[in-house]
Amino acid sequence: MSEDPVLSLIDSEYPSLLDLYQELHAHPELSGVEAWTAERLAGELERAGYLVTRGVGGHGVVAVFANGEGPTLMVRADMDGLPVREETGLSYQSRVRMQDARGREVDVMHACGHDIHMTSLVGAARILALLRDRWSGTLILVGQPSEESVSGAARMVADGLYSRFPRPAAGIALHVAPDLPAGTIGYREGIFSAGSESLDIVIPGIGGHAAHPDQTRDPVVIAAQVIIAFQTIVSRELPPLEFGIITVASVHGGLKHNAIPDEVMLQVNIRYFRKPIRDLLLDAIKRVTEGVVKSAGLPASHIPGISLLPESVPPMTNDPALTSRVASALTRVLGTASVLRIDPLTGSEDFGVFGFVEPPLPLCYFRVGCADETGSCGFLHSSRFSPPPAVIRDATRALVIAAMEILPRKTP
Repeated sequence: MSEDPVLSLIDSEYPSLLDLYQELHAHPELSGVEAWTAERLAGELERAGYLVTRGVGGHGVVAVFANGEGPTLMVRADMDGLPVREETGLSYQSRVRMQDARGREVDVMHACGHDIHMTSLVGAARILALLRDRWSGTLILVGQPSEESVSGAARMVADGLYSRFPRPAAGIALHVAPDLPAGTIGYREGIFSAGSESLDIVIPGIGGHAAHPDQTRDPVVIAAQVIIAFQTIVSRELPPLEFGIITVASVHGGLKHNAIPDEVMLQVNIRYFRKPIRDLLLDAIKRVTEGVVKSAGLPASHIPGISLLPESVPPMTNDPALTSRVASALTRVLGTASVLRIDPLTGSEDFGVFGFVEPPLPLCYFRVGCADETGSCGFLHSSRFSPPPAVIRDATRALVIAAMEILPRKTP
């Protein structure tokens, strides 16, 4: 593939892509309620010449471009924003507020680059349609909802993604990377990012007056002991060369300074690369919680409640052969200094769920650097995350290179 036509097309499309990016950034929507976002993306893909279906697995968008004989390639972009109050000071800064799943009024921001991902998907859609004489096969472009709640991919698959539309032979996706320099691509074969499980834990107690703690069994103190005890699971039970994280991200209990509550709620998250480690962490959390609560002298009827939430996702795993092929194509065009093999990420991502079907779907997920020279980009999920818009060019180009590597050259 000659790179000159692609670069020229990206330059010609960039002004309108920049406008699209700024519009998407200014109008984020939370997981599961991406109605405006989905319609905006669907309209862009229709104008690029794709046959678009809306409402797949919620607000999912599926766009099909059939271009003769050949394999089918799925390219996915995520669409949802986060409950974060934006503090970037950008002229197109989000000022959106909306209700979250618990009915709370929250600020909303594209703090994880999904606006860049959607924009680059549209850019690649346009360019691949314009270059249809250079490749053959079928493109399936997916706008996925609810990535931040790691549930959208499973819902789209359950809603017939692989039966209602041509079954892909491979799938690719990207994510912006503020820890990689702009102009670089990060890839790796095998495990790319961690699996994740979220738990709600209810620590029981016996409430009462703060002036008479002896008449209570204080769940705040018990919860504190549980939290501290969790810290020894990773340091003393996990094999030293294995990866695992336990995070207690939220502690809620009580409503009044002088009233000891009856219970405390903990919101807990674990990360892992291998299922045996997942099982070890979950078993240890249960054992430690029950043991600490029992030691507090509560009646036998007062047992902790431990609930594993549906917001779980397995490790994201790249197909080695497909990833090697995509990385080689990117290296040929961008150069060895710009294509970097990186370590596994401790973050989580539900793109891998698209591959957990029979037969398994080979996937390639890679990162596009967006760190600028000043270091002012911020990090993912930060209120100050503001990747330089020029990364749209890099992300669009990478998707086009990868797609044209996987889809065979059209025979004259």
